[in-house]
Amino acid sequence: MLALVLHGFGNAAVEEVPDPVPGPGEVVIDVTCVQPSVTECMLLAGEPIAMHQVLAARLAAGPTRFGGHEFAGVISAAGPPIPTNPPSGEKSDKSWRGVPDLSCQPGDLVTAVETAACGRCAACRRDRPDACPAPSVLGFTGPGAFAERVVVPARTVVRVPDGVSAAQAAAVQPLAGAIHGHAVAAVRPGDTVLIIGAGVMGLLHTRVARLGNAGQIIVTGRSAAKLELARRAGADLVLDATREDVVARVLEATEGIGADVVFECAGEFEQAARGVRRGGTIVMVSVLPNHAPAPLALLRERSVALLHPRSGAGGYAPGSSVFEHALRLVRRGDVELQGLISHRLKGIEALPEALEITRYKHRYGALGPAQVELA
Repeated sequence: MLALVLHGFGNAAVEEVPDPVPGPGEVVIDVTCVQPSVTECMLLAGEPIAMHQVLAARLAAGPTRFGGHEFAGVISAAGPPIPTNPPSGEKSDKSWRGVPDLSCQPGDLVTAVETAACGRCAACRRDRPDACPAPSVLGFTGPGAFAERVVVPARTVVRVPDGVSAAQAAAVQPLAGAIHGHAVAAVRPGDTVLIIGAGVMGLLHTRVARLGNAGQIIVTGRSAAKLELARRAGADLVLDATREDVVARVLEATEGIGADVVFECAGEFEQAARGVRRGGTIVMVSVLPNHAPAPLALLRERSVALLHPRSGAGGYAPGSSVFEHALRLVRRGDVELQGLISHRLKGIEALPEALEITRYKHRYGALGPAQVELA
């Protein structure tokens, strides 16, 4: 099959690689649609952000496959079931109980949760997969969906409901991330929410805030087109960061108090620290360099909580995962993803071009990541 192979930072090409073979509890998905994330584009280019050293070590050993966790496709094959008894020498515990996923069958349109706990460590044995020290991350710890086919654990697969397209399903992972962000921040009805950055993550946080009964929603950005999308998503006040003093306007709009919760989606940490109220919360959404400067003394003096949203399926409700909830929001029309997809490319050979467009969205006039349709 064809897949994107990284030979060095900034040097990726689509090449022939072996077809994937599913192991116990795994399925093969024929990729229908995939989009690169900004994080993946930065890492593939060699920028020194989180995971850079891991990728550098892999490249030192030779060409590697990296990226591809935002996708949709059709299940085409399944591996054998997970053993119900532990292999010889393994400790007998519930990490080997492996309940097969019966909700998805070959031929179903699906997506997959990008982060999967190992299922065997002390945290997983105590039903705390969020604390797993060594989760697998699709496209990061192993090959992802920058390929014609991808193997994933069956337990991470999420069926795409009728009425949701493959393009929408490929774009649902950032929405799940926005939901995680609002959960960790515990946004309350009436809270003033400041969202710094009107890119895809900023727009999705805006919509989730409006659906969650936030009070005043303030969004900053540098693109008139994206600020207009923020208004449509539910922002009460949009601020052009190229012309306005964002912090001054936020304080003015909040009678000098500041925002209760700030979602920092644009790398403007200093702005977030000065726009949040005393005792407020900042949720770090943007990808920062490994050693980004931070006004820690100011945060400490003002008792500001600094939070980081989790990744993965989440465990908020027994009857629904975060991905399932996000897909329902799209199906109902509560969240519009189609309008954020401005660049659509055809064929796996277009993956390098999609990376370029996504990394330099302002050059290409892209609203969000460029999608590649494989089928």
